[in-house]
Amino acid sequence: MKKRIGIIGFGEMGKRHGLEFWESSKGEISIAGVVEPNDDMYVNGCDWNNRSDIPRYSTVEELLEKENPDGILIASPNFTHCENLKKLRGRTLPVLLEKPLDTSLEKISDIVRFAREYRGPVIVDHVMRYAPVIQKGRELVEAGKLGRLCTFNFTQRTSIGMYHTFRRTIEKGGSHIIEKATHDLDCLLYITGAKPLAASMISARHVVGGNKPNDLTCDRCPEIMECKYAHVGRALQGTGRIKDVSILNRLCVFAEEIDVPDDEVCTIKLSDGIFGTYAHSYFCSMPGHSRLYEIIGTDGALYITLAKEGSYEGEVKYYPFNDRNTVETFTFGYSNKIHYFGGPFVVKHFYDLMCGRETRPFSSVESAYTAEVLGLAAMKSSRENNRFVDLLEIVPEDLRDAIIGG
Repeated sequence: MKKRIGIIGFGEMGKRHGLEFWESSKGEISIAGVVEPNDDMYVNGCDWNNRSDIPRYSTVEELLEKENPDGILIASPNFTHCENLKKLRGRTLPVLLEKPLDTSLEKISDIVRFAREYRGPVIVDHVMRYAPVIQKGRELVEAGKLGRLCTFNFTQRTSIGMYHTFRRTIEKGGSHIIEKATHDLDCLLYITGAKPLAASMISARHVVGGNKPNDLTCDRCPEIMECKYAHVGRALQGTGRIKDVSILNRLCVFAEEIDVPDDEVCTIKLSDGIFGTYAHSYFCSMPGHSRLYEIIGTDGALYITLAKEGSYEGEVKYYPFNDRNTVETFTFGYSNKIHYFGGPFVVKHFYDLMCGRETRPFSSVESAYTAEVLGLAAMKSSRENNRFVDLLEIVPEDLRDAIIGG
């Protein structure tokens, strides 16, 4: 059954989603039209999707009226998610909202309120929870292999590329504990099945930021040949388009406006007595082990390596404490898909929502809200002498049930 999606925001993520929908559905899902004000991004997105005839509209209302799509993808810059979602008020179309929900507590809370009233399904692109490697971790925990869960340690190590984009400011990106870490925090909450209670965080900028002009780009910088962080073009990894670093994302990483930390360590308290750490560094490009998850229980330990060194594949290892000679190892190939092969499963789920075969979101607005509020509590802690911040300190009264259940 052929389906057509409208895309709001045809930049880095919008163009990727468009191609993912087409490829993973074997051509069953096509792009009906896009809303993208930037000419270069529109042309780049068309090129990425191997099309030159994608209809382009100046407003969401015009896209809906002219194309009547079967579903909507919102992939505009983070700080515009809420306003674009509200333009769908009164509709019933399935919506895929790129993460994070938005960049402030006020706006993400408004998104939850909107989703509770909206008559169609809204899912959030927490694509990693769809990935088979994460599903295996959840399966082992649910089977009781680890016994009672006790502690966890999650880490992410990546390159400086995020600071070449609008995500380098808290106002536009929300900070990396919101922009990037919500992937990991969502996986943490999904695998453990626990609720977040409180967080404490230490943050720093070790590399990025400085006194360079905010509008300086790498291609116009006289130091381009000496700067080891200069972005000189498009990077394609692997044999296909596994990861595209757009030639449009080339802002200087030493700009004066940068206020997003590049190194953070967070201590987190969960329900059921579970506690642990999350840490990320954004100047630490490594050939593998970009994400490592460790979960320890009374009966065993679980180690999830999301990108092994030397190959783009994942591994889950289960160590039972009562039989140390019996280690279960599960390996997962990703077929050159980003986010650990979660994308095709997002496409299938959204296709079923558009067809009416499913009605309940797997990655709901409220689960995304829980992960993002955890990140916001950590940010508040880093500004207030690293004290533990209870999530219920910052959540509006009418949305507390999204955090504690009920």
